[in-house]
Amino acid sequence: MVPGALLPIHWGTFNLATHAWAEPAEWTLAAAGAVGQGVAVPVPGEPFEPTGDFPTRPWWQDVSLPLNRKWPVPELTPDASRDGRDLVGEG
Repeated sequence: MVPGALLPIHWGTFNLATHAWAEPAEWTLAAAGAVGQGVAVPVPGEPFEPTGDFPTRPWWQDVSLPLNRKWPVPELTPDASRDGRDLVGEG
């Protein structure tokens, strides 16, 4: 697993977009899983301490319609992992 915590923000409290309400969370988990990145997904308003336990339960699945979709995820190549750049080619 990649060290550190990915903490998505500004999602899960209001449905203001044309995509499904739970889509950002599902896509984030799929992309992070593809590259071995841990994701913290606390329930909105729940405290989160990066050095503590990761809240990883997909709580939105209890209140959202199921999304039956395959998410596009990044693919790591041996060159990308060796040259010190991140997933968007910055370094």
